[in-house]
Amino acid sequence: MAKTNYKSAAELRKIIADRCESGEMNAHRRMAMLFDEGTFVEVGALLHRKKTELDQSFDEDFEPVVTGYGAVNGTLVYAFSQDFTRLSGALGEMHAKKIVKVYDMAMRSGAPIIGVFDSAGAKILEGVDALAGYGAIMAKAAEAKYICPQIAVIAGPCGGSDAVIARMFDLIIAVEGCSLYIAPASVLKDKDMIGADGLFSRGIASLTAKDDGEALSCVRRLVGYFGKTIENDDDASRAVDIDEILASGEYEIRDVIAQVVDAGSFIELYGGHASHMVTGFATINSNVVGVLANDPAQKGGKLCPCAINKAADFVSLCSGHGIPLVTLVDTEGVAMMEHAEQKDISLSLARLCSAYAGDYNGAGTKVTVVLGRAFGTAFTVMGSKALGADVALALDSAKIAAMAPERAVEFLGDVGDESKKDEIASDWAEKFATPLEAAKSGHIDDVIAPSELRARIAASLEMLAF
Repeated sequence: MAKTNYKSAAELRKIIADRCESGEMNAHRRMAMLFDEGTFVEVGALLHRKKTELDQSFDEDFEPVVTGYGAVNGTLVYAFSQDFTRLSGALGEMHAKKIVKVYDMAMRSGAPIIGVFDSAGAKILEGVDALAGYGAIMAKAAEAKYICPQIAVIAGPCGGSDAVIARMFDLIIAVEGCSLYIAPASVLKDKDMIGADGLFSRGIASLTAKDDGEALSCVRRLVGYFGKTIENDDDASRAVDIDEILASGEYEIRDVIAQVVDAGSFIELYGGHASHMVTGFATINSNVVGVLANDPAQKGGKLCPCAINKAADFVSLCSGHGIPLVTLVDTEGVAMMEHAEQKDISLSLARLCSAYAGDYNGAGTKVTVVLGRAFGTAFTVMGSKALGADVALALDSAKIAAMAPERAVEFLGDVGDESKKDEIASDWAEKFATPLEAAKSGHIDDVIAPSELRARIAASLEMLAF
């Protein structure tokens, strides 16, 4: 790209405007897409790298990263966007300095930070200065965790240390055609670089987008969920009709979620990975909540290592940012198989317990509802009162016990006639696995009808807000 000389900020703004009008997808165009019109203020626009003895093609144009702040739907947001159209987005000392600056500014108010990653790597000629720049950004990303919501957009190449920084963010949106990798691109084959679909299926990306515009629209929506409320005129006390859904046993939990939350407010995150554990943001009575739920329609909603780790990360995200969490429980239980043991399922369960118990100072409100089955360890780790739930409810059709009825009957030796095993287990469940038994001991606060589900969750959230 040709050199561009400028003598003032006004001249630089003219250069930027010309590039935006050209239709080229660059950092400034992304900022225009992200922020409310006319609100973006660039920070460090005139900053550029120092010339070195080895640099014979010194370009006096701006650094290949744009940083600044503005409003997103009226909310203060800070952002940086690397620019592959400028020096392949290469990161050096000044590039890093600009990003660190917006982190410092954002942490004063706890405002969200959006990072768009689109860089081929470090400026090799800057040597350790470039590496130290990466380290400075990593330190700020760690310092800002649970102070500032951090949302990453992987819009192009995101390799080496950039990949490490992106993984430190709370949420990642992967754009079609992007790639994430650690080893130098020169030694990798295309199949070794994880693209958008791979990032989504592995649970690395929360969402995918077909292009930068769609990704930034997702960011604009997500920013709202890190506030306390999003206006919605849905009636908080309306009854829900989920009896027919629940009757199937292996129902689709998203159908229940759609009825419980405010109309159209649910946005599922990490839907491409361990989909029998559902996570996402929504509003209930206009109050922002995180929703975590087992999906009985897939694998019986079992707790396998992938599903448990997904849940633990999401609980920590909500807890760390003070987002109230609603947990909907209906699972066959913890996966009992050799593969799960080999993947250290006990450590995964320990992570989930730690997340629910509130490892973070900003621990938020937690409301848990047992919709169906909750036996043994699964009952305990899925947001029970013992682990810190502020309110624990159960539907009157729920089944709660120390052991699944079939296993309990076998364990207690109550089966005389094998042909009557199911009948005996059903009788045992009616006597010992009712939610009333759990309520008698104070582990369930109330047993409710399915039609009351939305109203009772909404009332609990309102009560706990004071």
